[in-house]
Amino acid sequence: MAEGVRYIKVSKKDKNGVDQTNTLQSITELTIPFSSGNVTYDILSISEQPTYFLYYVENPNLEWNDRAFLNYSFSGSYSGTMGNGNTTPAITANVDNQEFFLEGGESNNGLGSLTTPGDNFPTDSYRISTYIQKNIGVRISSSIQFIIAGGRTPTTSVSSSVRLLSAPLTPGTLSANPKVHAITTLSQSLHDLDDFNNFIFTGSYDTSVILNSGSIQPGDCLYFDHRAAFDGGEFGTAIGGYANGQPMTNITLDGIFEISSSGASGPEIETVPEPFFSQDFAIAHDCQPTFNNAIINRRGYLHQEVDYTAGVYLPVNFNLIINGKALKAEVQDSNYTTKRHIRPRYEGSKNTTDDFNSSAITQSSYFQNLHPNDDLGVSTFQLPSVESLDSTMHEFSMGGGTSPEIPGCGAVLVANAYNISGKDSVSIISPLDSSYTELLKSKFPQNSKPYITRYTVPNETIQNNNLSWNDIADAKVIGTYISPPPLSSYMIGSGNSFTGGRPFNNSTLRMSKYSYAPFIDSDGFYSTASSPFITYTSDNTSDKIIKNGLDLGENWYITIFNDLPSPVQGNLDVFNSGSDYSYTGLDNNGNYSNPLANHGVYKITGVETPVYGNVNYSMSISPPLPDTGSGATKWEFGGGGKGYLIWKAIPNPSIVFDNITLSGVGKGNVITETPTLTVRNNLTYISKKYGENT
Repeated sequence: MAEGVRYIKVSKKDKNGVDQTNTLQSITELTIPFSSGNVTYDILSISEQPTYFLYYVENPNLEWNDRAFLNYSFSGSYSGTMGNGNTTPAITANVDNQEFFLEGGESNNGLGSLTTPGDNFPTDSYRISTYIQKNIGVRISSSIQFIIAGGRTPTTSVSSSVRLLSAPLTPGTLSANPKVHAITTLSQSLHDLDDFNNFIFTGSYDTSVILNSGSIQPGDCLYFDHRAAFDGGEFGTAIGGYANGQPMTNITLDGIFEISSSGASGPEIETVPEPFFSQDFAIAHDCQPTFNNAIINRRGYLHQEVDYTAGVYLPVNFNLIINGKALKAEVQDSNYTTKRHIRPRYEGSKNTTDDFNSSAITQSSYFQNLHPNDDLGVSTFQLPSVESLDSTMHEFSMGGGTSPEIPGCGAVLVANAYNISGKDSVSIISPLDSSYTELLKSKFPQNSKPYITRYTVPNETIQNNNLSWNDIADAKVIGTYISPPPLSSYMIGSGNSFTGGRPFNNSTLRMSKYSYAPFIDSDGFYSTASSPFITYTSDNTSDKIIKNGLDLGENWYITIFNDLPSPVQGNLDVFNSGSDYSYTGLDNNGNYSNPLANHGVYKITGVETPVYGNVNYSMSISPPLPDTGSGATKWEFGGGGKGYLIWKAIPNPSIVFDNITLSGVGKGNVITETPTLTVRNNLTYISKKYGENT
């Protein structure tokens, strides 16, 4: 390669501020007008930069001078007869100072031939090979004449048009969708051609148009065509041959094709700041509001830009991308390494607290210390990671104690539930509704601590029962739908003289054929007769009653006492601990693992009736019984041993609370420990307007 031009730098934006990236990144040659003539550089490689393209070119060994002004000047003429099927005339170039004119047909690569190179259908054009800096003037002046043969289909009118077009023409083809810059149409009336008389169409055009600098791109060809139409129909693709079904012959044209422009040069603009600065403005930092502003984003080193401005399937800069020479993307490499970027987007982030609606992190921190590599994301915001707030209120009609069946506890009889979406948007759910049972159980699970509101609080009741508001506020739920009846079904006291049953294992009791029905004595205490009055031969024996009840879906329980006197009174010692199972311990949240078993209450899950010895039936219970340390089979009911009460839970909706007696409590409501603000702030208003708080 000879010494000379090796690289050419071209700005992405032209003089009018239009970004020409799509064109500049795909060109294969550059033409520059020098004083000695136009020179074309073959492009060997392209590198994209933020504001320009750098072209590595084949050096044609040129002189070191160039042209200051660029004029577009062309004059051509055409005359004669056009062949059938053609739309564009053959042009003779008279003036072409830039040598941009291209002849059609076989010469100049057969540009625009309709069929094959060498035929008589040329498309002569003026190819713009540079970015135009000034507006271009184009004129088409022409006369036209053609014959419509008589004895053909009758018609009433014919129109002829001339169009100024541009398109990036390629050898051997015409553009299917050229840009139309100007069109002039002539029309003439016709007579009925059934008389076999020919009709001669004659007319002339003089079309001028100014093309602005943004309407033409390098590579576009300027050319024109003639077309005809009949009876206001669409213009045909050809002036010769047939157009809209009409034959035409002897098409003759005579005219000129001119292109002109003023010399293109850029003005020099001097910028004078006002007022005049007496000091160096570059160091006057307190006077520069845009100091340190980022004008453009910093480009990374890893990723390239993919340009889909010209389509959605193949990027226009595909070749640059695969060669690794496309413009680097304005994406920071640190976006893929910095934790604040990659955690929320790629790795994921965690915010962990101990439970729903809780800001406590005691358990979370404990497990994090045990497994430091797991990164639990223990919260430091002192807010719950997840809130699940409740929008319901349940009213109760009354309260009462549950002793001796559930010693030391109390229950409320629940009525309507209220779904609260707004202060004045409340819907009522009746206990008879099919969804009520599951709603009550889900809202008040075991060990939850709801808020209780009493509609009336008699002072004497509080004093007589030694009950304070704080006692109610701290009450925890044992369960729902487990309210004891007014009187248990069966009882064996510790002082009975005979065995009323014994454990077979931790989950099975073998019960005696003898059983007692308790009664309430004159002092209001549970008592039993001196001997059992229900025999094992009767259909009303305890095993059959309990078994049938379980089959019907009833809930039966047995409360076991280390000491159960008759009459039942005083502090009762419940059976709740042993070497194998103990229900007296609290977990980290201050809850019993099984609050019912802590009060000596075990659920009866099944009854079998094997009859042998003094055993009338076997009873399965849950949870397992504690082991006393000397073996579960060593103790017996009665005879100075343990005692029991067997009872059937009332099926009415209720909530049982731990370690609180609710005797004498009247109407009120209960809400969950995590209510919505609407419920919390408007509870009194809602209970008065929609509930029973009268």
